[in-house]
Amino acid sequence: MAEKKERKVVEVASEAAEPAKKTATAARKKVTEDGKTVVEVAPSGSATGYRIGAILLWLAAIACEFLAILTYFGKINITFIPTLAWLIGLIVIDVVCVIIGAQLWKKSNKIDPASKANKVKFWLWNNLGLIMCVIALVPLIIILLAVDSKNKKIDKKTRIIAVVVACVALLIGGVCAYDWNPISEEEKKAAEDAVKGDVYWTQYGKVYHTHEDCGSLNNSDTLYKGTVTDAIENGRTRICSFCAKKDGTDTSGMLTDGNEEAAKESE
Repeated sequence: MAEKKERKVVEVASEAAEPAKKTATAARKKVTEDGKTVVEVAPSGSATGYRIGAILLWLAAIACEFLAILTYFGKINITFIPTLAWLIGLIVIDVVCVIIGAQLWKKSNKIDPASKANKVKFWLWNNLGLIMCVIALVPLIIILLAVDSKNKKIDKKTRIIAVVVACVALLIGGVCAYDWNPISEEEKKAAEDAVKGDVYWTQYGKVYHTHEDCGSLNNSDTLYKGTVTDAIENGRTRICSFCAKKDGTDTSGMLTDGNEEAAKESE
């Protein structure tokens, strides 16, 4: 069997010539002999800032909903903008604020996750973005469907189009706001206790690896490197089962990638 080529991490040549003020940034980006770029990530920061940002965006989304309702009842009349365009614009801004707020909230929950002791509270906390999406759009949809408007600019066609746009926005916002990959306080602590040293992940991957030469990383030209805490805070909450098998890691209490059976069969 051919001898496995050893990967040696070296500095990127082009970065050596950067000004002194960029030295710290350049040092976090390296390249291996086989052409892979390894980026060392920076700490994520405090969860509080992300949560404040999420709440402010959700309040903005509710404000847009309120303005849309006032427009529907003729309380707001903007002569130089068609009523339908104004309604659609408010709905779009509404859902954009909801989605961005939800991403910030999910980021904060990777930094400071909730306990899984109460499963209902855990689900509600992790999916507050989904709840806010419902609050910011469903009342508007109900009013558009069930309440007659006194606004002469709102005809049946305009109302139907506004309802369709709002429903599509609700669907898109709900899918984007739902946390498909939550982690609990207990699971994060278990991972931090079990995995020491650096781990690696890819831009679009959902798991972290303890080995830079893991076969799952062969097709990725860029790898991200950090502690297991960094990986989790960047959304990679599950350990690669092949790496865990190779290290003999006790994965009880941890989230894995679901390939445990395949890992057991591999040697």
